[in-house]
Amino acid sequence: MMPRRFIAGAVCPRCAQMDKIVMYDSEENQRVRECVNCGYRDALDENGKPIELTTRVNQPRVGEKPLEHEDEITYVRVLESNPGAKRRDH
Repeated sequence: MMPRRFIAGAVCPRCAQMDKIVMYDSEENQRVRECVNCGYRDALDENGKPIELTTRVNQPRVGEKPLEHEDEITYVRVLESNPGAKRRDH
């Protein structure tokens, strides 16, 4: 495991404390950031963005109907009514 490095100016997403975030590489070869103040911890992808945890909410349910409390997802395309007109709201 690589040594932990403090990230100057970083703010914890949970406790909002500045300069409490350390970054290190885990045994699973993931870059991890962790707050030494509150214990917040997450892994980062190769672009440095947090990896979203897999949950039943963020996974597609191909072929399944929406649950009772959910709306079916539909796509809407917004068209401009008169694309050649100049705007007069300035």
